[in-house]
Amino acid sequence: MMNRLAEPAGTGTARSGKGRALRAMLLLLLFAGCAQRDSSDTRVDSDVATPWQEVIAQAKAFTYRIGFVPTANFTHASQDLRDFPFCGRASRLLLPYSYEDPAIEWVEAATPQECREAADTLDIYHGMSEAVGEVATPVTAAMIASGVPRMVYLVVHEDCHDQFTLPYGIEEPLCELISYRAMTAIAALPGPWSAAERRAIKDYALRNSGRIPLNLRYYQQAAELYARHARSELTEQALLRERAALFARAETSTASPAGSLNNVVLANRMTYARHHPSIERIFERLGSDIGRLVAFFQQVDAVVAAAPAVAGKDVPVIEPDSRADPARSGPRQRATTLAPTSSPAGRSTGGFRQPRPADKATARNSTGTVRPGGDAAGTRPGVAAPQAARPAAEPDDASQGVESPAVLLARIQAAEAAVLDTAQRLLDAR
Repeated sequence: MMNRLAEPAGTGTARSGKGRALRAMLLLLLFAGCAQRDSSDTRVDSDVATPWQEVIAQAKAFTYRIGFVPTANFTHASQDLRDFPFCGRASRLLLPYSYEDPAIEWVEAATPQECREAADTLDIYHGMSEAVGEVATPVTAAMIASGVPRMVYLVVHEDCHDQFTLPYGIEEPLCELISYRAMTAIAALPGPWSAAERRAIKDYALRNSGRIPLNLRYYQQAAELYARHARSELTEQALLRERAALFARAETSTASPAGSLNNVVLANRMTYARHHPSIERIFERLGSDIGRLVAFFQQVDAVVAAAPAVAGKDVPVIEPDSRADPARSGPRQRATTLAPTSSPAGRSTGGFRQPRPADKATARNSTGTVRPGGDAAGTRPGVAAPQAARPAAEPDDASQGVESPAVLLARIQAAEAAVLDTAQRLLDAR
């Protein structure tokens, strides 16, 4: 079992800065890149469902057929880990670019009440993930309870993250496409599934993939509202009023619970959706073959990794160990070895993380949440980042190794654009 680490002797009730850094970074890691949570019930109404061990084995077997290498994920069940809670908070007057945007503060909060603490004027997103890839995630109780379709999705999506070291703004939509296409194929193959389970697996893939263009559309509409506010065409009150109406429409069309959508949730969804059309087009160029798509992006990954200066678009790179406050690092940062923590209810919320390449680990400072909007750094056509009015970012303090939010966001966007540009060049060379 994984238990909370003891506080260092002599600290009393105060936590050391390093302890806070590790715990806060862990929360960022748990949320970032986790498979999107589907609010619908995916359990099959059946007297005897396929055992979860067989579900995982079947899903793993299919991933090997499409070129995945074996991972340490889902090799055992945890007796004490229920799920991975997360809490994100952001201003209602800023529309973040993605879940990596410094405008979102990720904090340690095991309950919704803790997440809302001192956040009355903020948008908050509290939830849980049943699994987290790249950390030898066990099979959790929440994963087993989620139902056969969701389990299949989680195995494919989280194992997908272990196959690449791409920016998460690329990896998330790539793993979404792979997961949904894999689910459709798995449902059609011989296996232990009942007829009801086959239908449920296929329906899950169709339903959730169908929400991707809706998420793109509503993010674009929200971005336009914030751009109008930045141009002083909308007052703050008018912005929030029109935003509420937009979110209500989005909740209806995406079958989301009423009142559940806000800027943090929308930014999370956009991380999975922004570059999905580009990856879909690449998939079609490759003959709609999942195995070829996996192999192709492994090639892209290798090319980008061999040319980090190109991936960074010449934006200065701050080494992770030189940051003033690593606790506020970007999601899925791998520079620091992380120790497991547990929620007040005794649920372990993570394990040790292995280092990731520096190109994928993006540093974040702790000086506020401002950043400029726009697509100058390479946001793909047709999906503009919000043009909200924001205070000017503080200049970088290179001597202290601190990046401004503006430079951090520029690097995130540039890295995503560089991967897509590399992919296009490799396609054109075929």
